[in-house]
Amino acid sequence: MERRELIQWLVATAGLPSLAFGRQIHRQPLRRSLSGHVERTLAVATERILPGAAEGNVGVFIDKMLADWHTAAERERFLAGLPELDTRCRARGGRDFVDGLEADQVAVVTALDDAVTALRADRGGAVANQHWFAMLKYLTVYGWCTSAAGMRALDLYPMAGRYDGCAPV
Repeated sequence: MERRELIQWLVATAGLPSLAFGRQIHRQPLRRSLSGHVERTLAVATERILPGAAEGNVGVFIDKMLADWHTAAERERFLAGLPELDTRCRARGGRDFVDGLEADQVAVVTALDDAVTALRADRGGAVANQHWFAMLKYLTVYGWCTSAAGMRALDLYPMAGRYDGCAPV
């Protein structure tokens, strides 16, 4: 194989490991870094962001990503922001986010999403992506899309186990 072919092959397959990585996380049901209340809050929040997230074990995915992928500063920023869900829900209905009415939970998640959207419009995407809710939304969607449930819903499952790039057509 010549150097040019090798470089083209490496560029063409660069995205495949990230998909495989996302799929492997869902097979590990071990909780690593979240407390019980945070785990329950994440379960409800991810379900309000993307119905069906619980079926895709998105909470396990987020826990794994926070423990093994994100930096300590990113993890702290994310975990420091989660109590805002309880604060906002208590202001609306007098209960924590997990125990609140579904309408209150949806209103809180929608308000946070609107705040991130406004931040993105005012200060740009890089600043908005640092917001803890933007991280939650991204991890929810990424976790669901790489889960077996998400891949079935998107008609991407099962993924091929082999790729023959030079096979005759």
